[in-house]
Amino acid sequence: MTARSLLMFPLLAAFSHAAPVKSGHATAEWITGATVVEGGKPIQTGIRMVIEDGWHSYWTNPGESGMKLKVVWDLPEGWTAGEVEYPAPKKFLTGELPGYGYEGEVIFPVTLTPPVGASGSAQLAAKVSWLTCNDASCIPGKAELKLSPAAGSAESADAVEKARARVPKPLEGLKLEVSETADAIGLSLETPEGFDAAGWEVFPATEMALDHHKAIEFRKEGQKWAAKSGKNAYADGPLKELVLVLAKKGKTPLEVAWKAK
Repeated sequence: MTARSLLMFPLLAAFSHAAPVKSGHATAEWITGATVVEGGKPIQTGIRMVIEDGWHSYWTNPGESGMKLKVVWDLPEGWTAGEVEYPAPKKFLTGELPGYGYEGEVIFPVTLTPPVGASGSAQLAAKVSWLTCNDASCIPGKAELKLSPAAGSAESADAVEKARARVPKPLEGLKLEVSETADAIGLSLETPEGFDAAGWEVFPATEMALDHHKAIEFRKEGQKWAAKSGKNAYADGPLKELVLVLAKKGKTPLEVAWKAK
């Protein structure tokens, strides 16, 4: 057996999840499909939530109310966790308050990286908290989730990859410009040749920037696409930055960002 093989041997089993944890009106678990974990090489994992029928949880921008998923990592020395990634959401009402988030099952992808030269058995933990709501009430949930050396599965690998495909990504040639008046925000999209922005749902990923009550719809104006939105009632002064997510059935969700000059 080579030295490299000896280095990898303690980590050859992937990080399977412990039993799912039910809290509030959702169940959470930490999954991965990895079958080999090698020092310095990232592995793909996901926080899976299954939300009870009639309830919803929240996106990175929850909207008028709510709370996004939060994670506090407890990792061995040298291990790192990337940003929690949020798949494109749906829009809903909690009472009369518009919000963005998820119903049913959602997986939040997270990339983990072991240190170069990692050896021995790793015990990984994460404290996860969330909020589930329906029209009548909101109930917080929390769980301490664990990953330990064990066999991954093709099913989990497929689930994580499908979730990663739903995470918004930049598109080359897609650019956003923002103009602002006392009572409105003007949005202008420069798009790659042949891109049709009509029919895409638009979600503001930046909190307290745009009004959430009225849908944003881009319409062709000359060589660009334009839309208007009200300004969020809680916006603190002129907008300094804005990130929009565009989603359409059968298409990869897109992300486009703007910063004031």
